Amino acid sequence: MSGLPGTGKTTLAKYLASLCEPNILIYDPLSQYNGFPENLRYIPKADSLTEFDGVCKQLRARGDVTFFIEECERYLGQAKPLLENTFDLVNRGRNWGVGIVAVTRRIQRLSKDYFDLCQRCFFFRCGLKSQQYIADMIGRENTRKIMQLPRYHFLYYDVEQEQSNIYVLRLGVRPTLEGAKVVE
Repeated sequence: MSGLPGTGKTTLAKYLASLCEPNILIYDPLSQYNGFPENLRYIPKADSLTEFDGVCKQLRARGDVTFFIEECERYLGQAKPLLENTFDLVNRGRNWGVGIVAVTRRIQRLSKDYFDLCQRCFFFRCGLKSQQYIADMIGRENTRKIMQLPRYHFLYYDVEQEQSNIYVLRLGVRPTLEGAKVVE
């Protein structure tokens, strides 16, 4: 899940996390998920790959969980080495029932190894530096659509089917995608 600040990515991530409760763990370096129980959130003590790797080790042993990672480019970035447990979770987490939802403002800094394993992507309007990275992954036409999205609109891309649709995130007491409008 990627997009500029204020476009709706964390709102959508919170909504998806609420659907997966209680089988979630939220890696919350900016402390944005205050409405979730403390036992479902992990606020890192430092911006440390070692600390992140330790959480990945625990999730591997636990299984049956969806791992939400805010600011994921910090931990799954191109220029950052994936430590042993992080590498295992990214590459084989599905074998242990661990799903990963990565949320980022800077998708161009996200490891292409991680991106290559994604099945579904949610793109909110992105910055100019993200264009080429996204185009390399899902094509120029989809990238053009993403760059024109208004706030709370996103392009959903199914990697396996190579299909995309644009949806509107409806906000209320609790955000919903139910009856979401497909924008052509």
